[in-house]
Amino acid sequence: MPSVKYDRDIKLELVEVESTLRQLLLDVAAHINPNSPSQLRFTGGWVRDKLLGVGSHDIDVAINDMTGYQFGLRMQEYLEISGNPEKYGLQGDAASANRSSNNDHRSKLLTGLHKIEANPEKSKHLETVTTRIFGLDIDLVNLRKEVYNEDSRNPQMEFGTPQEDAERRDATINAMFYNLQSQTVEDFTDRGFDDLEAQIIRTPLEPFQTFKDDPLRVLRLIRFASRLNYTIDSASEDCMKDPTIQDALRAKISRERVGVELDKMIRGVYE
Repeated sequence: MPSVKYDRDIKLELVEVESTLRQLLLDVAAHINPNSPSQLRFTGGWVRDKLLGVGSHDIDVAINDMTGYQFGLRMQEYLEISGNPEKYGLQGDAASANRSSNNDHRSKLLTGLHKIEANPEKSKHLETVTTRIFGLDIDLVNLRKEVYNEDSRNPQMEFGTPQEDAERRDATINAMFYNLQSQTVEDFTDRGFDDLEAQIIRTPLEPFQTFKDDPLRVLRLIRFASRLNYTIDSASEDCMKDPTIQDALRAKISRERVGVELDKMIRGVYE
């Protein structure tokens, strides 16, 4: 991909379904707490792809003050109130939704909430809630931070700040957020925009500890660099070659997880 210069005050242009989803989520937050609504952000891969001009039907939504499951239940409750679905071009009852054309994404009600329990062995460190609406696949999850121990890549998960959530991510280009309230792109690592422009894959925090905490990040960074044709920064590359990190990769990561990453490399997946 050719290098692009980014305005740090860039206003992302949302397509119609993204704009409608944004308004729905803000309205749900105001419904839950009119005086102090939850802070909501689109995170990670969607922001990166939007800046790169790549379309995405998968959106991760981060909530600052409740779990994704709690927010999802309240969203479901909000859409069951008479008249609310129609505000967003949704059918007002499930029967009407089922009669609608499969190609009419705006006509569908929420397809249901699916809680995915934390499963560290599958690289799922925190429960998330998935749903589908407006033809988009949505993951709801709270902002979090990770606390690791020496013997496992499976962290203890806690509620975190936007800064802490950004710093726990695998690469700076995957650590930018789109704030739904202010409609601004937030770069809490202060390196995301720079690294997109320079086409560099870099860890938000010091790479040795980042890889030691979760060696799977070694494979993920290689996958992103390959998919985007970016360069892994020298400090991260040196740490990848370190015998301690290679030993941690063998000790902490199952063959199954390595296979999953290799499959994603082959298929060109870079979420």
